[in-house]
Amino acid sequence: MNEELSKHTISSEFFENQDRIERGRMYDFMVAANALLKSIRLYGPKNESVEKNSVRLNEVIKYLFTTDPFFDFTFNGNDFLINDVRIRRKRGQNISFEEMEKFYIELQVATIIFHKTTGISEIIDFMVTGIDIIRSNVKFDTRFEHFEQKLKSKEIKIQISQRDSSGGEDLFSMLNKNQLARLTYRNLILDHTLFKTKINENRPMPLKKAMRNIQNAIDLICDGSSDSQESHLMVLASINSLRGKMIATHLANTAVLSIAAGAQLGIDRSMLTRIGTAAYFHDIEIPEDSGGEVVEHCQNGFAVLSRLNSLNFAMMEAAINAGLHHTTYTFDCKPIPPEKPIMSTPLGEIIKVCDYYDLATRWWPARQTMPMKRPEAIEQLFKMADMRCFAKVAVKALFSAVGLLPPGTVLRVIGKQQLACSLDVFRTTGRKGKAAILDRQMNFVGVEYFYPHELIEIPKGLHFRLPPETMKAMLDSFVEETSEETSE
Repeated sequence: MNEELSKHTISSEFFENQDRIERGRMYDFMVAANALLKSIRLYGPKNESVEKNSVRLNEVIKYLFTTDPFFDFTFNGNDFLINDVRIRRKRGQNISFEEMEKFYIELQVATIIFHKTTGISEIIDFMVTGIDIIRSNVKFDTRFEHFEQKLKSKEIKIQISQRDSSGGEDLFSMLNKNQLARLTYRNLILDHTLFKTKINENRPMPLKKAMRNIQNAIDLICDGSSDSQESHLMVLASINSLRGKMIATHLANTAVLSIAAGAQLGIDRSMLTRIGTAAYFHDIEIPEDSGGEVVEHCQNGFAVLSRLNSLNFAMMEAAINAGLHHTTYTFDCKPIPPEKPIMSTPLGEIIKVCDYYDLATRWWPARQTMPMKRPEAIEQLFKMADMRCFAKVAVKALFSAVGLLPPGTVLRVIGKQQLACSLDVFRTTGRKGKAAILDRQMNFVGVEYFYPHELIEIPKGLHFRLPPETMKAMLDSFVEETSEETSE
């Protein structure tokens, strides 16, 4: 019996070997990319050396697309990273990555995103374009914009993101915080398709990828510095849908809200990772094209997640929560009051509350009624807590996370015929918070700061849906504000 079990047991050595192989491939990619870039700079795009190095890079790059549809290639001023994993230099080898470092610094690039469809000829064209701009008379501070425009005009699909402004110095961070907030939220949305595909094909899911996104969100929400991205992420989590990805957006919103609520309870980082991961996977069995119609998914969700990785605490939490989160309320937000209090898990109660909040406040295509306003949803959660549908401490945690006027709430400015949308977490009455001013057509006008008592909920019966252009302008205000602070 013991011999049979040992045959089917995956040892820790297996995972260590896989990790070692993955890091080796990343190093090989770095060496090949640096060599190709150097040969292009020295000899131009048509040369034997360029051809040799392009063949080498083409062979290496295939291994980086075995699980992911794209990968992020980043330089943070000291190290190169692929999907946030540092590329370790091999001991005893004095291979320099100086060529690639200069490329990033001279063009003010933080991250290059390669897609699975990227061909070697496109990579060569990308490098040639960058080298031409470096050699041109373009001013240093405008090189990134010129590079980005050239890529678009040549229809090169490789994406780039800009580094922090550093006055032309070589020291800079990998991404500024507002960029990382947007990238983290975007990854949560787009990775959903990848996870669904793996499940449908009965193949292993890249759980590290999900947990890395969750941990990035935790860092941004729990950072108490002056440029904390808590409000930015909370506004992102009020998005109704990103490019029609209704379920993916719901999962991302629930994950962000759950982390924020857990942080208000003082839960430590490892437990926040469990909460965020479990929230991100709680509706994984709902079809991607679901528009909010009532669907049965809890039992199937539990079966899928419990089969994936029963030894991972975060996935165990996700499996339990997937199976139990609709025991006290329906998918269309109707309460199911139990005779006795029903607890999934302590962490699961937080996820249930955040799941209900996002379900209730969104404009689902299949919804027959208007969504609840965000303050109204918080009020309903407290009522349902009295019915024993939710743990009251979990409701209080969410209320503390979203504040008196939850981010994304359309409000009226007292004493003015003017609408506003909260862009901040109004936790106290004595501190001003940020709100976007809207015109009569719900277009973005600008940003102003208000005390909570200067804003009021719009009358009952009135509902406003923010146009996508307005939401984008509101989110871009975080980027502009950070840029202004940096320049000062």
